[in-house]
Amino acid sequence: MTRLPFSGRRGMIFLIGALFLVAVALIVVAAQRSPTEADRAQSAQTRIATMNDFLRDFNVDSERAAYIATYHALIAIEQHVTENGAYRSDLDVAFREAFLDGTINGTAYAVMENSTFNDYVQRVNVEARKLGFALAANVTDVALSQRTPWSVHVTYALAVNLTDTRRLARWDSEGVLDADVPILDLRDPVYSVSTYGKVPNTIRKSPYGLAELVVGNDTANLNDEAVHMYYREDPYAPSYLQRLAGDLSPSVKYGIASLVNLDELNAQGVIVKNGVSTVDYLYFNGTGTTNYCPAFGDPLPSWLKIDEGHYLDPLRNYELDDLNATTC
Repeated sequence: MTRLPFSGRRGMIFLIGALFLVAVALIVVAAQRSPTEADRAQSAQTRIATMNDFLRDFNVDSERAAYIATYHALIAIEQHVTENGAYRSDLDVAFREAFLDGTINGTAYAVMENSTFNDYVQRVNVEARKLGFALAANVTDVALSQRTPWSVHVTYALAVNLTDTRRLARWDSEGVLDADVPILDLRDPVYSVSTYGKVPNTIRKSPYGLAELVVGNDTANLNDEAVHMYYREDPYAPSYLQRLAGDLSPSVKYGIASLVNLDELNAQGVIVKNGVSTVDYLYFNGTGTTNYCPAFGDPLPSWLKIDEGHYLDPLRNYELDDLNATTC
């Protein structure tokens, strides 16, 4: 009887050894492949999380960019109004152009350099590409309004697309974002237009409460208010946005007003109006009124007078009733 190679006990040992080697080889291959697939999955998850964080941070940071673009756009619009001697009744149109592109009627304004919202998106896109992302952000709508007398509210609709250049993932989002921008230290367009740019007046909130303007016979604070043309809330006055548009009608909720320093106008060669209240929106509108002048007070400018509407309203009378004011 012919014996086959590796038959019997020796053959069994060889077979077991061969199977063992095959099993080890499979384990090694599996060990080499499984971590790679796991790593790829982990890498994808990390990439998606990074994109999500990037998009979230962009939406949050865009509000800061909108704040900057809005503040600079308001400065640019005031400059435009002053240079042209005319208000912008189409305020939303002018604002959108300045906010996004830094121009008004196609004319660039230096104050908008590197401050537009589109400038911001371009800068963010540069950073996105460093991470292997492509960012496209489009403002589909933008609008201005007021919620307080001392700030404007900008609302903008933002459509965003963030794509991984490896084509691993893509994010699309749309949302409405907003920011509040203070008007303090901006120039009042009513002064700029009405005085031909000769007597600009920066909006500064009065440091005095109404009851602090006249203390006993001391009128120093009232004098300071008038001379420095500080602003205070006045429901019958126009809001800041109304002033930009040349609308001097009552705002009811968000109006502000100042007293016009006629000495400043006279010093700059601006013709001074007589018989008109020195409350700014009435003075520059040329509204004829019955006026009241303080009977005493030192120091007080001789030109200080307020209209009957203000004088009879204890919340708007600049405390002239404490000075025995009479018609003048």
